[in-house]
Amino acid sequence: MNDLWSERAEAYRTSTTHMRGDDLEALVVMCEPGEGVKALDVATGGGHVARRLREAGCEVVTVDSSPGMQPDVLSRAEHLPFDDGSFDVVTCRIAAHHFPDIAKAVAEMARVARRWVLVSVPREPLWRGLNMARGAYLKDFGNTPGHINHWSKRSFISMLSRHGTVEEVRSPFPWTMVLVRVS
Repeated sequence: MNDLWSERAEAYRTSTTHMRGDDLEALVVMCEPGEGVKALDVATGGGHVARRLREAGCEVVTVDSSPGMQPDVLSRAEHLPFDDGSFDVVTCRIAAHHFPDIAKAVAEMARVARRWVLVSVPREPLWRGLNMARGAYLKDFGNTPGHINHWSKRSFISMLSRHGTVEEVRSPFPWTMVLVRVS
């Protein structure tokens, strides 16, 4: 089986959508970065969140299921190989809609976090319903795996709130960012 994401790794590293933007800066601020803060960047892709958190003084570990993304740890989000509470903050930017079992991935992120889980997901097609999502899936990926989760905004936030208190939801970007204080 070919690894679609490894084949697209360079595109993720050089994508202006992924490497910069107001949403990236807002995500970093919401993480409360600084010296001594341990962060895990799940589905790191091009490593842009990790880079910004490191620049802000955090100790960062990256994880991705695709070897081509060159993560520190090769693992699926649904099976994070870390002890409970290993990280102060866990981030996942513009990737959760690709996970085969997003509920399990979120549970894993909350398990390894001590303070925050911050998930950023695209509003399009996530919030527009299954028919629009199917169209985006076909447009982006044809017959290959891609946008496989299609939650309503309410259902997605409800799922996240099972793992802590939803402290903030920001949607002024093409992405919705949800900050969860882990309980």
